[in-house]
Order: sequence, then structure tokens, then C-alpha cells
Amino acid sequence: MPDVIDLYAGAGGLSLGAARAAFRVVAAVENDRYALDTHTRNFPQTIHLNTDVAALTGERLLEVAGVRRGQLDGIIGGPPCQGFSAIGQKRLDDDRNNQFVEFFRLAGEVRPKFFLAENVPGILDTRFDALRERAMSFVSDYEILNPMKVVASDYGAPTTRTRIFFMGFQSRYFEPLTEASFDPPAHARTVCVREALRGLPCDI
Repeated sequence: MPDVIDLYAGAGGLSLGAARAAFRVVAAVENDRYALDTHTRNFPQTIHLNTDVAALTGERLLEVAGVRRGQLDGIIGGPPCQGFSAIGQKRLDDDRNNQFVEFFRLAGEVRPKFFLAENVPGILDTRFDALRERAMSFVSDYEILNPMKVVASDYGAPTTRTRIFFMGFQSRYFEPLTEASFDPPAHARTVCVREALRGLPCDI
């Protein structure tokens, strides 16, 4: 079973997706202790770190996860999006924006076979071009796909939430990949909230 580490793990949304795709989440990093408590309940076999990702080195992360450099299969994560969000101010000096860069810094230090980062569409705003370029400079020797726009409902989730995914990989470990490799499957269908919640207990 391939191993991944989840950065900015929250309550475990990406971890759950990874687990359902047959990955083992060996470690999770989250600064919010309440979110991490939930992640711990959902993934009791995972090693949990309640710390700021920016304070970690790749060496320390691998040490805690019990993985050697170059042997980790993947790093996944959703760095804070508030500074890029359409409902925010999109300030260039928002300190939270730097966490996007920290994700790729750690990926460059850890050297996983692939990385996958998720964020809001605002991350592609031209005002953040320099920030994205700085982030990608840490993984410049990876094969990096163009940012992928993913609408959750296209994959059968009962929400129209739209996110941008950044993916890179070491080509020697994978068959050729393109953005089209991640298109929705032909059997995907639209699922409404009413259908998704059908059968759940309801106390009125």
C-alpha cells in the first residue's frame, strides 16, 4: 500500500480521499488542535503533528513519519486559502499566503514520488503569479501538470464546490500523465443533496 503524508490536514477530507484510493496516510500535520482531534478520531493509525507546517523541515517530517528521504509515495494537502478567496481581500501581504509556498518547500525537501495541493480558484489570480512561481521553484525538476480546475459535482459529489489542484510527479515512477488523465469517469452522474442525505436519521 503506497504511503502519503497530509499537510494542512484539517479534519481529514483529503486524507479520506487518499484512503479510499488505497493510500495509507502515515502522517498528518495540522495547526488547529480541534481539527486535528477530529482527524485523529477518523485516522487513529496515523501519526499526528499539531504544529505549523512552516516550522517543519523535510528531515523532521520524515523522521516523525518513519519514512526515509526519497521513499515517500506522496504528499497531499490544502494550504490555507483565505488570502486567495473571492470573498476575502486578496491581499499580497496576507501571511497565510506563504503557507502555499511552504507546501512545495517541504515537497522539495522530502522528495515524494508525487505531490498534490488543493486551493481555491483565486490562487490563479495574476496578482499571485510571483507567489506561485516561487512555490514551483522548489519542485522544478518534477513533471508538473497545468493547474486543474475541478468541479466536485462533475465527480458525483453533492456540491458545486470548485477547486484548483496542483500536481507534480517524478516521471520514472508513473505512466505518462496529463490533465485529461483526471477527467471525470464516464459513469459519473450528478447527485443532489436530497439523494445524498436520504436514509440518514433525522430528529425533529
